[in-house]
Amino acid sequence: MKYQRTTVLLTSSLLLLLTAADVKADIMFSLVAQVDPFSGNDRYADVWGDGNYAYVGSFAGSGVAIFDVSVPATAFLAGTYNPTSGGQFKDVKVRNGIGYFASDNGGGLHVVNVSNPAAPVLLSQVTAAQSGYNSIHNISVSGNYLYQADSHTPTIKVFDISNPLLPTFVRNLLTTDPSFIHDMTAIGDRLYTSGFGGKTDIYDITNIGTVAPILLGSINSGSNSHSNWASNDGKLLVSAREISNGDVRLYDISNPGSPILRSTINAASLGISAFSPHNPIIVGDRLYISWYQAGLQVLDISDPGNPFRIGSFDTYPGAVSGFDGNWGVYPFLGQDRVLLSDLDGGLFIVDTVTVPEPSTWMLLSLGTMLAFCRHRRKRSRSAGQQHRQ
Repeated sequence: MKYQRTTVLLTSSLLLLLTAADVKADIMFSLVAQVDPFSGNDRYADVWGDGNYAYVGSFAGSGVAIFDVSVPATAFLAGTYNPTSGGQFKDVKVRNGIGYFASDNGGGLHVVNVSNPAAPVLLSQVTAAQSGYNSIHNISVSGNYLYQADSHTPTIKVFDISNPLLPTFVRNLLTTDPSFIHDMTAIGDRLYTSGFGGKTDIYDITNIGTVAPILLGSINSGSNSHSNWASNDGKLLVSAREISNGDVRLYDISNPGSPILRSTINAASLGISAFSPHNPIIVGDRLYISWYQAGLQVLDISDPGNPFRIGSFDTYPGAVSGFDGNWGVYPFLGQDRVLLSDLDGGLFIVDTVTVPEPSTWMLLSLGTMLAFCRHRRKRSRSAGQQHRQ
């Protein structure tokens, strides 16, 4: 009961403070480590994690950088995969020591054994000769299947990757977008597409190997729909628009045929300055967004109709001018070691569970404080359950 009384006292005190003045501040997350192994005009792209390693792609054609993050505070470059051509890997996915690297400058898909980061081994390569795209902007991997988008056409290419040595073409998926598909996310038995023409499709891909995907619904998600992510229960979808003053939209997709817009988040609502959001990821009740010059933005979306920011970390100290700053975010290694990729700064590892100092409590918004209290209560319950086991 001591914790409950403390929560009530803190809540009451903060309510009095907010009545007296409109004071608001969010938690500035802590930097654990930054590693920037390349110099000159080399630029980084997306980031992914697998086990004790982080993988950061290249916007400028320098391959994939592989970092050992087993001890986050002393993360270091463990190796690189940099072929003689086609090394502009803007999107990277890795699973169980097998990397899937998407070349956006003619190299197609590289399937690479990265179990020894110091000596990655190319297992297979998929190009137009194997019915894939020569230039791939984004990929998604789920189960035994990989999905390709070239960011030029409305067609997604599907491959069976159950044998990494011999990926096989399954089918083309023509989406409803009038322009082109920029990205897509496969989670469980659903595929969510992001079309720059303003269409986000939801497909049932339960039997993708033998049955054509079934269109469950389409969302008018706005022009320049860039990327998306869905909650694990398939009830919530986030869509980000890459356009000047672009926004992030949360949709209730419990009924995919009748999606409902629950909220729209933009730079003005967060009090930040940046060109646009880039990539969003949902983990539980948290929404992680890489937001270019404004860095990482993390929101509590337990109430999708009333999301609020609980913290941030800026990877880019410069002014807003085109495409700079935080490109990718990977929060699945743990809240204490969230991976970020910055176009010029390389890999950032950030602790997003930093507890504010007591003196900072009176500067926090009510929503932020209550979110922290909920987080502590959940951790307490979890610890109790583990102790009983």
